[in-house]
Amino acid sequence: MSARRGWSAARIGYCSNVHPAPDLATLSASIETHFQGVRQQRGLPEQDSGLWISAQAAAELQQPQALMGFLRLLRHSGLRLTSLNGFPYGQFHQGAVKAEVYLPNWADPQRLEYSLQLARILAAALPQDCPKGVISSVPLGYAATWSLAHRQRAEQQLRQLTQALARLRRETGKQILFCLEMEPDCVLEHTDQAIQFFRRWQATDPHHEHLALCFDVCHQAVVFEHCHDALERLRQAGVPVGKIQLSNALICRLPEAAPLRRQQVLTALGDFVEATYLHQVKARDHRGRLLAWPDLPAALQAGELASCPELRIHFHVPLFSEQLLLPELSGSQSALLQTFDYLAEHPEVRPVLEVETYSWNVLPAPLRPQTEQALLQGIVAELRWVEGQLRERQLLSAPSPAQEACPHGL
Repeated sequence: MSARRGWSAARIGYCSNVHPAPDLATLSASIETHFQGVRQQRGLPEQDSGLWISAQAAAELQQPQALMGFLRLLRHSGLRLTSLNGFPYGQFHQGAVKAEVYLPNWADPQRLEYSLQLARILAAALPQDCPKGVISSVPLGYAATWSLAHRQRAEQQLRQLTQALARLRRETGKQILFCLEMEPDCVLEHTDQAIQFFRRWQATDPHHEHLALCFDVCHQAVVFEHCHDALERLRQAGVPVGKIQLSNALICRLPEAAPLRRQQVLTALGDFVEATYLHQVKARDHRGRLLAWPDLPAALQAGELASCPELRIHFHVPLFSEQLLLPELSGSQSALLQTFDYLAEHPEVRPVLEVETYSWNVLPAPLRPQTEQALLQGIVAELRWVEGQLRERQLLSAPSPAQEACPHGL
């Protein structure tokens, strides 16, 4: 495989939504401390990052002077801004975020305004040698509160988005690609739903090339999809994948013939219950039926667990985690390996790769980093684990001017 088809270490970034940054001041401080700390520990002069810019910070950056200062900070910090996380809108670390993380959804004008602000920021921040940037976004909305009226408004706003992105490309020469991120219990949850949506979208939107998919490995593992097969089906259907978020779901295997041990495992799983984020749970019973619960506490109280040999939980655990508290609790690393294998087999597929483990600070106490330095060391360990997986598949390349000109292609 040609090295030009791989990723250099500097092009493997991580999503900054792990760091609290509700406004521009805290975002700037996080770049100077957290981002630079990770980059320096990796020994890199520069590094990509899937920066999360909150709605408040994005609004502040619409002021020319603030934007100029921000761009100077990026250059000073060695941060090549080629990707943004436009999923969380406001507060993402304090209080019960839960299902509010999907608000505003794509039927709300606030989501469109925020997204356009992010697009303008990224177009201004993209390195001169990189004509394309990607922004991940909510998968339309949360399915439990979705309606036909929501769908109609959302599609109208997405058309306004792609039209504006086409105009931005004409004005700046930069293409900004918005990537809807499939997630459990959302309007776009399964690959089949994404294919159906994009087939219709590509047939009706004249600017459809500005809309793509964000493939989060944890999310698809939770819904029992085989990631290699899912990515291949998307490719064959012509659905562009602009970003792959490298993430690790929590898997709980329940002993069937040992009731006491089974209860011990469920007790340990209960240590992952926390008040901030939504942790959807999926399971298959002995007859192959798919069972689902909106959050981990509901699953732990369900009588149906007696018929489930395995639970899959939307809890982003560190990528290198093979065992958590007990041998029966592990990560979905097999889904990550399937993803890397797919990329090795398809050198023409080169999306942004971004580590996204935002839940370090809500892990059970024995697994949780106790200091900021320990957190940064954990993030560095994840990035090095990814480098190792890419190296095994001859996908980790030495940087070269030709390759570094643009970190991804679709």
